[in-house]
Amino acid sequence: MTIEAIADSIKTLAVLAGIIVISYSGFMLMTNTDPLQRGQWKDIILAVVIGLCIVFLAPLLASTLSGGSYCG
Repeated sequence: MTIEAIADSIKTLAVLAGIIVISYSGFMLMTNTDPLQRGQWKDIILAVVIGLCIVFLAPLLASTLSGGSYCG
């Protein structure tokens, strides 16, 4: 197993977990009436989106800083 295969597996798992968390958070956001808890669910959705952005941009940033090439 190569490092690229491991990175792709981690990305796939991150996307699947992100979809599940965003779906559940969206459901809780729509069905909850407490404004404080709605704010917390919005923060969770934002954190998941930021986390997924980091997962997909990390290889690009690492290859840019190291001067190498990344084909993933």
